[in-house]
Amino acid sequence: MISPELAVILMFGGVMVGVLSGFPVAFVFGSLGLIFGLLNWGVLQVWHLFPIRAYGILSEYIFACVPLFVFMGCMIEKAGIAESAYGIMHKWFGPVRGGLAIATVVICTLFAATTGIIGASVVTMGMLALPAMVSRGYNKPLATGCVCAGGTLGILIPPSIMLIIYAPMAGVSVAKMLFGAFMPGLTLSALYVIYILIACAIKPEWGPALAKEERPKMQFWPTLREGIVGLFPFIFLILAVLGTIFFGLAAPTEAAAMGSAGSLIITAIYRKLTLKNLQEAVFATLKISAMVIFVALGANLFTGTFLGLGGGDVVANFMEGIGLGPWGIFTLILAIIFILGMLMDWIGILFIMVPIFSPILTKLGFDPLWAGIAICVLLQTSFLTPPFAFSIFYLKGVAPPGVTLSDIYKGVIPFVGLQIVGVTLVLAYKPLVLWLPGLIFK
Repeated sequence: MISPELAVILMFGGVMVGVLSGFPVAFVFGSLGLIFGLLNWGVLQVWHLFPIRAYGILSEYIFACVPLFVFMGCMIEKAGIAESAYGIMHKWFGPVRGGLAIATVVICTLFAATTGIIGASVVTMGMLALPAMVSRGYNKPLATGCVCAGGTLGILIPPSIMLIIYAPMAGVSVAKMLFGAFMPGLTLSALYVIYILIACAIKPEWGPALAKEERPKMQFWPTLREGIVGLFPFIFLILAVLGTIFFGLAAPTEAAAMGSAGSLIITAIYRKLTLKNLQEAVFATLKISAMVIFVALGANLFTGTFLGLGGGDVVANFMEGIGLGPWGIFTLILAIIFILGMLMDWIGILFIMVPIFSPILTKLGFDPLWAGIAICVLLQTSFLTPPFAFSIFYLKGVAPPGVTLSDIYKGVIPFVGLQIVGVTLVLAYKPLVLWLPGLIFK
């Protein structure tokens, strides 16, 4: 029988070794849970425990949102609405220093409100915006940084798969999580825009404005009409998902179905609803959803064994015994999550850390909704911090010639700092998270 203290060291050590060795996270978690379960309880108890844990995940009704939102994002990518919207923003912001970078962040923000697929956002904007900025002499780190950071907003701004997965594990309302993340997501977007404006004001050569001969002659009413037409798909889908929740017409799962139906309508309007596009969207949805479920199952088996061996009590006692106080413990938890973000993806972090740390934060008196949003904002950094920085590798795959991996690494550093500033604002000013859910659900 392994002691709880030794179990904590060996199980987390096993996770680090397995992940750094390149094994799939789901199988690392599941194997460790199985091995330590067999060593401590024997075959019979594990035989009963694991199916119960697996059934608890697979029967969670709210997880039906995951394939629905993924399908919505895949269909929106096929519709090609980002291209027309970026063309409009190009006209609006082009005359401003850093205007193309600002337009990129704005489109990424709109794209985030219609899809939670980071790869789709980064790749799409990398193919649309990055060549345009590079060809006009933009600073390459600035151009790549705004694409990577803007693309990651999709995991925070609702509808977000991260929030949907986090909420039931922490015992928080999914609808409140969605609306609670809305203002922090927009705050991050605003921070990115402010940084671009300041950087290009100090160093104009980083983001030159469009030359006068390139600037289109804009008339108010035609330009407004063009903007409404180009941005209509985003507005339509936001209302289809968040609007139905806001007005009490649907729960999050049903709202996700509305979003999926809306994405089909938008794709049909743009004449992209072909059998090939539909097949590709369905297979992409199946692949992403299966990955999420496998990680969920593996991590659930891991945490079931970990908590059953008393690992949760060991961690809680350690946190309470180091004498940092509630805020010191919360800061330590955030630091651990930030470091883990460099080593594994956010899905694995959520399924391992939330069952362990969420009860500790609640016991310390922190609002679970507010604390959860702070953690989700911090998890934005996991897409930008090497060595496992998925946004960087997504962008490198579609970057034009001349854009190096070094340019991208340099570009994301300021945006990681801005994401930490965003977490600090959430911690310092609770109404940033709690005001909108309080207004809607009072």
